[in-house]
Amino acid sequence: WRAKIRGLDFNSGYDLVLINGQRVKGGGMGEYGIGLNQIPLEIIERIEIVKGPSSVLYGSDALAGVVNIITKSAPKKPSFGLEAASGTHNVRIGNAWFGGQRGRIGGIINLNHEESDCGKYGYRSGREEDYYRNRLDSNYFLNLSKNIKLSLGISVEDWDRKRRYTGGGVRRHTEKKKYRFSPGLNVKFADGSTLKLQGYWFDWDFKTKETGGSSHFTPTNGDMYYKQAEAQYTKPVGEHHLLTGGAEWLEEKLDYNLATKVIITKSAYLQDEINFILGKPVTVVLGGRVDDNSTFGSEFCPKVSLMVEARPQTRIRASVGRGFKSPNIRQLYYEQPFHHGSYWFRSNPDLDAERSWGYSMSVEQSFGKRWLFGLDLFRNDINDKVVWVETEETIYGEPVKTAKNIAKCHTQGVEVSLKARLLPGLSTILGYTYLETEDEETHKDLTYSPKNSFSARIIYEYTPWGITASMGTQYVGEMYKDTKNTKKTDDYFLTDMKLTKKVTKYAAVSLEGNNIFDTDYGEPERDWAGTTWLVRLTMNF
Repeated sequence: WRAKIRGLDFNSGYDLVLINGQRVKGGGMGEYGIGLNQIPLEIIERIEIVKGPSSVLYGSDALAGVVNIITKSAPKKPSFGLEAASGTHNVRIGNAWFGGQRGRIGGIINLNHEESDCGKYGYRSGREEDYYRNRLDSNYFLNLSKNIKLSLGISVEDWDRKRRYTGGGVRRHTEKKKYRFSPGLNVKFADGSTLKLQGYWFDWDFKTKETGGSSHFTPTNGDMYYKQAEAQYTKPVGEHHLLTGGAEWLEEKLDYNLATKVIITKSAYLQDEINFILGKPVTVVLGGRVDDNSTFGSEFCPKVSLMVEARPQTRIRASVGRGFKSPNIRQLYYEQPFHHGSYWFRSNPDLDAERSWGYSMSVEQSFGKRWLFGLDLFRNDINDKVVWVETEETIYGEPVKTAKNIAKCHTQGVEVSLKARLLPGLSTILGYTYLETEDEETHKDLTYSPKNSFSARIIYEYTPWGITASMGTQYVGEMYKDTKNTKKTDDYFLTDMKLTKKVTKYAAVSLEGNNIFDTDYGEPERDWAGTTWLVRLTMNF
């Protein structure tokens, strides 16, 4: 829940998570993310990451960036795979997938099961826990002709979590079910243009029961519904332009004990990708998006980006974009205070929407085919950022926090990366980020934003033996954990490893260790899962 891009966190919706270009809701990062371990690597084709508030095509609310997970299309030949894993805290994971095509139809299906005694959100010494999740993800297509394709995505999830709090006899049982249907139509025309029509209907149903007292977490019961429809048209114009225009409609319906509200966002966007030669190859992207939110009205968010191939091995990029984001559901729409651990939280119906301008400039330099160096400068200026602040109020003797707007704040810094193939089979990835954040009203740092962070990973592959080994470590500097900057975490290292052995043409086994040196994430007073190990068997046919 602390995952961030450039100092802005996924958990509050600053970073947009997509699967195949469509938003996902709930299950990993508040209401905005997804538990990534339910998607086997074998069915992921690639992951696209776009940093900065420049998402004309996907949404102006992605102030920090977009993570788009692209899954594989149905394979031409029938294929299937199985995966089983077991590890610390009695974790058990199973996956099965199948895909293929026959004539004009095809599809790919993934089934996932996950259970543990640790719980969805990690270990706590004061409770016993049972958790499981069953999930189905599937995509199907029908080629009506060479240039017309129908598609349908279906996802269903059943989630169950039982907690028994030691010492007080409190029992808490949470059930969640999710249903998602995503139809689509793709048409290619003779002039090279394409028309894409897509949408989805999503129901997130949750039920919580408590007996024997209070767990200090307000139960939620009810549903969230999401309906989306989008039309997008792309057309090459002349030799230098690629135009993309579209419109989107999104309805969010909150119908549960803490919130009853319908939020409608209507959007229209236009983007022109211009490619030309000006002594050197140059790409300019001009675009803009209008979002009309039923609560906060209309906003126009422009974007300009530039890429120059200064030399065959040197690329220079620059971009500027505007973002517009509504406060999240907990910050704005809860009708009564909700209990969360040792605090009560009260929504603020008088919040303003957040607006930002983001800037970045980067250089990519390759040295032959073995070294790739990157340097990126970035800044994000945000007006009316929403934060939780402690008030003088108490409920049952416990403090109350409420959401408020900061007049202005910024995040800025430098990202440095290096990818290198050191020797045949041996490669490394290094990264360093210097981050500066400031609430310009109080001149305090933003919470959980380390000034210095560093990552390093080394990968070795020995093909004759079918062995791949990798080890990575992250250093995270100290950071403030309250808005008044009076409490700090310690700095820490976090190290993981993975060893994979291909045992047959079709099967591989792996040993995976996370947090192998048992760090406390800079907060020794809290409970953590500690070192965890996982043994995994994967088969593909």
